[in-house]
Amino acid sequence: MSAPASVQPGIVSIPPAWIEGRRVGLVAHPASQTPDGRHAAEHLRDLGVNLVALFGPEHGFFGRGDAGENLTDTTHADWNLPIFSLYGATRAPTPAMLEHVDTLIFDLQTIACRAYTYGSTLRLIMEACAANDKTLIVADRPDPLMMTPPDGPMLDPAHASFVGLVPTPFCHGLTAGELALHLRETLALDTLDLRVAPCQNLIRGQALADVFPVWRAPSPAIVFLDNALCFPATVFCEALPTLDHARGTPLAFQRLGSTHADLTRLTLPNLPGVRIEPDDYPDRQGRQLSGLKIEVTDPTAYRPAATAIALLRALENLLGPALWNFPGSRPDFYAQLWGTANPAPPWPDWPALRHLY
Repeated sequence: MSAPASVQPGIVSIPPAWIEGRRVGLVAHPASQTPDGRHAAEHLRDLGVNLVALFGPEHGFFGRGDAGENLTDTTHADWNLPIFSLYGATRAPTPAMLEHVDTLIFDLQTIACRAYTYGSTLRLIMEACAANDKTLIVADRPDPLMMTPPDGPMLDPAHASFVGLVPTPFCHGLTAGELALHLRETLALDTLDLRVAPCQNLIRGQALADVFPVWRAPSPAIVFLDNALCFPATVFCEALPTLDHARGTPLAFQRLGSTHADLTRLTLPNLPGVRIEPDDYPDRQGRQLSGLKIEVTDPTAYRPAATAIALLRALENLLGPALWNFPGSRPDFYAQLWGTANPAPPWPDWPALRHLY
């Protein structure tokens, strides 16, 4: 049997008629690459596209910002193009920014979890393009959670924030292009000229190793595919400082530990699609923690939100009130990460939202 054809991201299949004669802006980061390793901006310039402005999401166009670090506008040193920050003074393109462009291309590697902020960036870009009569092209890419069924609570508007702005279940299983189509319908953005350049040769059900023969980090902590898969299961640790999730190490989100307790004592149920077992690992300070290794074994059976809730319930049984009362705990941020004050199941058995592949 012949090997499956390699997946081609949407950036290499944008119809020329969509961008000919247009002033084009690009929303991108270091993972916005073509299969031959060129950055999307270089690819567009090589095609002769009139690229007039660049935009960077959280972590920035060059990917150098830390989590939550505000970034300022700057200028590309080689091309003398403005680089507008969408994670600084504003999170949405302003009318002044959009005056530069006729068409905006969104080309970010996403993770199909509401708490990963590139979905929020997409929503704000869509609303800004609709309000300012700009064409938006979403150059689609595969998503590491695209084979994982939707899981978790729906967004409660009362707890919406930049870490939870898309009206979907906590994990939604959508690529960026699919999410854009879902948002246009859900938010009734009928005036938006939205065009999706789909991935070529992408079929749901392919092994992730075939979909991502090379993984390119979309943010500083997601250096491997396994970081991305585990992100939604342990991102809640961002609000609970008594816990460690190996942030600042190559194992980010794949480990769970604490300097205040031996987490190997946690009692967990069997969870589909994921293996959780004791493991000693070093945190970012080099301290050896007795904790847990989290490994996704079957993305199609994996339930990230259910896994997170099972971990939280076990942690409550082990740590008691200390889990929530530890100095620096952020219960409001915890609710924002989940998009609701009450993330506990039962949840509906969500249907697939809108699949292109």
